[in-house]
Amino acid sequence: MLLGTAALVGAALPSLAQAQAAYPTRPVRLVVPFGPGSSPDVIARLLGERLSRAMGQPVVIENRAGASTSIGAQAVATARPDGYTLLYAVNNTLSINPFIYSNLSYKPEDLVPVIRVLSVPYVLLVPGNSPIKTLGELIEAAKARPGAMTYGSYGIGQGTHVALARLLNEAGITMTHVPYRDGVLNDLVAGRIDLLFDPTTTAIPQIEVGAVRALAVSGPRRVDALPQVPTVAETLPGFVGDSWHGVLAPRGTPAEVVDKIATLSDGIIKSDEFRAKLRELGLVPAGGTPADFRDFLVEDAKIWGKVVKENNIRVE
Repeated sequence: MLLGTAALVGAALPSLAQAQAAYPTRPVRLVVPFGPGSSPDVIARLLGERLSRAMGQPVVIENRAGASTSIGAQAVATARPDGYTLLYAVNNTLSINPFIYSNLSYKPEDLVPVIRVLSVPYVLLVPGNSPIKTLGELIEAAKARPGAMTYGSYGIGQGTHVALARLLNEAGITMTHVPYRDGVLNDLVAGRIDLLFDPTTTAIPQIEVGAVRALAVSGPRRVDALPQVPTVAETLPGFVGDSWHGVLAPRGTPAEVVDKIATLSDGIIKSDEFRAKLRELGLVPAGGTPADFRDFLVEDAKIWGKVVKENNIRVE
């Protein structure tokens, strides 16, 4: 009887291996924790279309917006870990939210890194008619009137808020934060606030028509789409304040499935066509392995956790 059972189990092993090797055999759901038309949604769809072709199965985008990506992240963290539910995350999901929310609806360790897709530089903007033309001039103006100038963000604890808080810390200046739910860029254009860190994807169109002026970009190097705009680091050495996009899976997803998604995605990210599309939007292609993304996340969380603590940024 024992021999018979062992034989049956042994006979089943090749078919199980074949089933895993055949992944995916049905549509894959990619949860985007933002609304349709948002920057992460647009890029997730670009990636998803190409991943569908590479996998031979549809990649279906599911928008689950709200609570600073927590709703979408929780949905994926609690999903079956079989590779058929993935999360298209941003820096708030793992590098900021765990430090600002006392009761987060998911645990970072419930999600495993698959691949970092890209970096999102922020552009430091002032109104188009502002007398301030450089970051140096901005710092001088802020020092002359401590706390008087105002900066907007897309909400308390959002990447645009935390990155600008870091810039103020390193410049040794203070300003008044004005968090928005909607309309922050419109208010900057109208001159109701003095400055804003805005993602390249939404900043570039406003820069091109002269509605706003770009003082600096947050990344370690200048952005291809804005070659004339210096980095913050050219004035404040060592400063980096980019966001990122990446793909995550539920904890327990088989390593071979994670590796397959990462390998296919990396090929897409490294393609000339995809990289050119990202650069048009002012985004910086990333790519790499799950281990690369994991190492990046460890360091990224250290940086932003420190900024959150230093500025006592909390959301209840």
